[in-house]
Amino acid sequence: MSWYDRIAPLYDIGSAGSGRPRREAVAQLRLEPGDVVLDIACGTGLNFPLIEAGIGAEGLLIGLDFSPGMLAKARGKVQRKGWENVRLIHADAGTLSEELLKEHTGVGRVDNVLCTLGFSVVPDWEAVFARSWALLRPGGRYAIMDWHVKRRNPFSWFLNSISQGDVSRRTWVSLEQKTEDYSYRTSIGGNVFVAAGTAPGAASGALTSVSR
Repeated sequence: MSWYDRIAPLYDIGSAGSGRPRREAVAQLRLEPGDVVLDIACGTGLNFPLIEAGIGAEGLLIGLDFSPGMLAKARGKVQRKGWENVRLIHADAGTLSEELLKEHTGVGRVDNVLCTLGFSVVPDWEAVFARSWALLRPGGRYAIMDWHVKRRNPFSWFLNSISQGDVSRRTWVSLEQKTEDYSYRTSIGGNVFVAAGTAPGAASGALTSVSR
């Protein structure tokens, strides 16, 4: 059993303080009814209610995570809420591809990509960003919310221990280099950031090839 499988039952309690930056990250996606959203390292589905409020029943929410335990919690939320437009994918984020999405959802490209508290944890996060960026349609929005603690101290040691990650990573840099109208804001004493931007190219509404 992986570390995240072990902590899945208590994850929502431990993440209670991340509500405001999560809301900010989802708001930065500028969701519209019918949008197709990829939530990378979706965990227990803490972002799902915020995303669903934006995309409506006609949209599609794709949640991807490597932990069966976390996905089980997310699946429970989906079932309790009766969301029929959610597709959960158990896979390593490093295998993200158009083929993977089509296999599980029938959709190969997405309108929005979100990653909250994921890039500080997943190995080879630069490659995961590149793979997910390739799935974003021109004019689509990408948002990241994550920890960033500049100096090694007891707080960063604690975060790295409970997340099994590296909170010193500058995980916003790749997004900054790629996007138009890039924005970056911090909260929680400057230790949490929300970065977002738009993929270059004309946007002409949400994808229409949604398969349910």
